[in-house]
Amino acid sequence: MADHTDISEPQQQALRSWLRLLGSSNAIRKSLTGQMQAAHNVSLSRFDILANLYRAPEAGVRLSALSKQLMVSNGNVTQVMTPLIKEGLVERQPCPNDARAAMARLSAAGRATFEAMASEHAEWVEDIFSPLTATEHAQLQYLLEKLGAATPAAPETDTGADTVTNTGPNTGTSA
Repeated sequence: MADHTDISEPQQQALRSWLRLLGSSNAIRKSLTGQMQAAHNVSLSRFDILANLYRAPEAGVRLSALSKQLMVSNGNVTQVMTPLIKEGLVERQPCPNDARAAMARLSAAGRATFEAMASEHAEWVEDIFSPLTATEHAQLQYLLEKLGAATPAAPETDTGADTVTNTGPNTGTSA
């Protein structure tokens, strides 16, 4: 990064870190997306929905809660989930406590499909992170948690421009 008089050294360091984090995240996501598409003809966004529903209670989860878990808009969840419903992998039903809300849960076929994909996904993630030692994994997790905790919350908006990005089941493979 060129030395700019209006950007302080701490700002330059922060920008370098941000660009490296973003670059690594994009490279990892691209790799996992390609592998998931090649092996199962499924987008990573669809896998993310299945992963979150797999971890949900048996009765399912409200779509608004699912969108908050995935940190995306309600519209994005609906768009990604619609084909999963048509394929019989996800069941959508009215919320018993609120007629205005909908619930979603995995069907038996959805559960079996997810389980088949999840073990391969875990292997791919392990391969990507294999250059790190156990100590480096712990350091990375600590630093990312510290950074996340210090990051101010964004104001809530529902632009529909988000994409599902929270990958992996809660089996040690989640990002």
